[in-house]
Amino acid sequence: MSVLVLVQGNPKPDKAEILQQYQQVARAVIGKHGGQPVARGSGIGSLHGAHKWQVGIVIRFPDEASVRAWYADPDYQKVLPLRDQAYGEGELEITMFQE
Repeated sequence: MSVLVLVQGNPKPDKAEILQQYQQVARAVIGKHGGQPVARGSGIGSLHGAHKWQVGIVIRFPDEASVRAWYADPDYQKVLPLRDQAYGEGELEITMFQE
């Protein structure tokens, strides 16, 4: 059964170049593990609860093992410091959903 990964975050505007460096590697590693982008958009409001996120991304993977392999991949782990610089503390959430 496929798994959707929902990425929601608030990137720091002054860290756009660092975010691009992270995204370049992240996209390649996601693809290596069968991940396919489904949607990407900018937050415009909330129907219920507090609206917090500026950016939302949905990625489909073949299964949970593929998601976990992507996240544990050494090439991805190397760029996590870039990701952490590009987002503030508590300003990024990555969640899995079984489809």
